[in-house]
Amino acid sequence: MNMGIRSVVLCAAMLLPAIAMAEPKTADDWYSEGETQYNLGNFDKAADAFKQGYALESVENKKPAYLYNVAQAYRQARKCKDASFFYKRYLSLKDQDTAKPLNPDKRKEIEGWIAELDECEKSQTAIANKRPDSTISPNTNPTGDTGTHTTGTTGTGTTGTTGTGTTGTGTGKTTTGTGTKVAEGGGDGGGGDDDDNGGGIHAGVTTAQPKVLSLRFTGGVSKISAGDLTVPVEPTFNLFGGYPIAVNEQLEVDIGADLNFTPVPYTDAMNVKKTAQLIGVLADVGAVYTVAPKIGLRGDLGIGVNALGGISDMGNPFTQNGAGTTGALGMLAVRVGVAADYAVTPNVLITVAPIAFTYSPAKDGLRSDIKSLTRLDFMLGVGYRM
Repeated sequence: MNMGIRSVVLCAAMLLPAIAMAEPKTADDWYSEGETQYNLGNFDKAADAFKQGYALESVENKKPAYLYNVAQAYRQARKCKDASFFYKRYLSLKDQDTAKPLNPDKRKEIEGWIAELDECEKSQTAIANKRPDSTISPNTNPTGDTGTHTTGTTGTGTTGTTGTGTTGTGTGKTTTGTGTKVAEGGGDGGGGDDDDNGGGIHAGVTTAQPKVLSLRFTGGVSKISAGDLTVPVEPTFNLFGGYPIAVNEQLEVDIGADLNFTPVPYTDAMNVKKTAQLIGVLADVGAVYTVAPKIGLRGDLGIGVNALGGISDMGNPFTQNGAGTTGALGMLAVRVGVAADYAVTPNVLITVAPIAFTYSPAKDGLRSDIKSLTRLDFMLGVGYRM
């Protein structure tokens, strides 16, 4: 029995590494592999790894970086035609990036590389199409003074760009140029987070994430509860403005202010229909977690003040004995809400808030049966971020 258990444990221990190695690579794994091969000078292997990463990458705004990396690897490998092709594909994808277009200086640099690579391709094609004049016999001394010999032609050098020196054949000269940094997945061709002047592309926050401002305007219906009062379902409106902070590629936190407005109709003691207003002003923290390239789930927590106005007349149903007020009644307010976002473009989104709940403890002066004011909101709206 013990031998059987030992055998099972031993087999499991031997199989575990194989199972772990059988797990498919992710886009990030292929990027790391490409970066390693690039740094080791294995440029063809680096290009192949970056291509694999591009095929698996699910975040659209990270894909251009892989094309840039492929072009860099091919340029270092002196494959002019392939490098030119992938630089052009990189520029084509970046033209569609309205959130963070390519820096003009970086574009000019890449276009310069493309022009040089196209010339390199023409030169290589001309050399390849040039037929050899003759062959050399192994028994011939091409440098001797006697005997029959055939003189080789002077090699034609090809001028490379950054990272590629001048390469010649025959009597041509080879010069090593300055290396160029491989791009990191997730950015857009800059040496820093917001600068496209460098030679690499930095990983981290997706470019589709806002950098300066996040605005949301929603509207829907609200159900207010206030003691024994019957308040019908009423329209409600909400405006949020905040400063976004990207925590990582999937999580963004918005810190800002929230303003909401809900009319509250009532009938006074004289049977006259009137409308009060419930206005909320809150400091709000929202967190958006990206679950798909264009879809995010959002949660909000707000703390501030609810003000019940429009009840200054005698006979209103909100105050003790219907006494009028000298102004709006201010109460502490706590609001929590959940929403789902769909990014129509990197800047414009549609947001659906299936539920938001606001709680305010009763203010002195309200009817004794009103222990608190609560509000349930169901809203739909649009957002803008930049």
